[in-house]
Amino acid sequence: MNTESVSEPAGAAIEHAVEHAEQAGQAAAHAAETAEKSLELPSFIDFMGLDLHHQYFGFTLHEWLPVIMSFFVGLVLVGFSLWATRRMEKIPRGSQAFLEIIVEGLYNFLGDTLGKHTAKFLPLLGTLFLYIILMNFWGLIPLMHSPTNKINTTLSLAIVVFVFYNYQGIRQKGWKYFKHYFEPLFLAPVMFPLHIIGEFVRPMSLSIRLFGNLTGEDLTLALLVMLTPFLFGLIPVPIHLLMVIMALLFSTIQATIFTLLSAVYLSLALEEDEH
Repeated sequence: MNTESVSEPAGAAIEHAVEHAEQAGQAAAHAAETAEKSLELPSFIDFMGLDLHHQYFGFTLHEWLPVIMSFFVGLVLVGFSLWATRRMEKIPRGSQAFLEIIVEGLYNFLGDTLGKHTAKFLPLLGTLFLYIILMNFWGLIPLMHSPTNKINTTLSLAIVVFVFYNYQGIRQKGWKYFKHYFEPLFLAPVMFPLHIIGEFVRPMSLSIRLFGNLTGEDLTLALLVMLTPFLFGLIPVPIHLLMVIMALLFSTIQATIFTLLSAVYLSLALEEDEH
């Protein structure tokens, strides 16, 4: 029997099976994306006539949407900061006065947690708070989406905090920073893995808490908006307005919690040995 005549059909069958598996995977991904998108309000990209399923650098336009929205939020923050500080005055007024009120409020808020380190780390934590709260509010603007309703966005922020406070702890204490992983010493074999697990749970808890709350808010708003025509016919009664007010409150609380926990983790990394 000719082995080549047997191997050729077998190879063709394998290639055919692999091709079918790839097509099935693409179909499943497309179905998951469609199902996810059906639970969201449309964004301005949906009205631009672009192919939402065309891939750019390996991702569809819908998958790039959180990145695009995050970029817009960053532009707003940078633009407002530049505009508010374009002509600094000793007696602030207008946008400069508003910006100074925000900075002073953040300083007082973080002062109880960071103490003498507040001024040093206010730029990072203050920017983190403003960035998160504006991303949370961004989804309340028509045709915009909140980037924080995606786990990739919240996890990225949490990883930045995780790397930063560990870096600052090592920078200040050197290798003594890792001493607390083995305390108490006589229970080191047990406590070391528990400390490691607890350390990596921190960024996960930060990201999942923010992601879960924002996803719930956005889905609730989307459902209420979709239900309005069915409940009131042609009368455009915005039944979601009450949820918008609650979303403003909850978005502020979530940004505050994220920033406060980040400050606590940083404070614990920097605390003196005698404390």
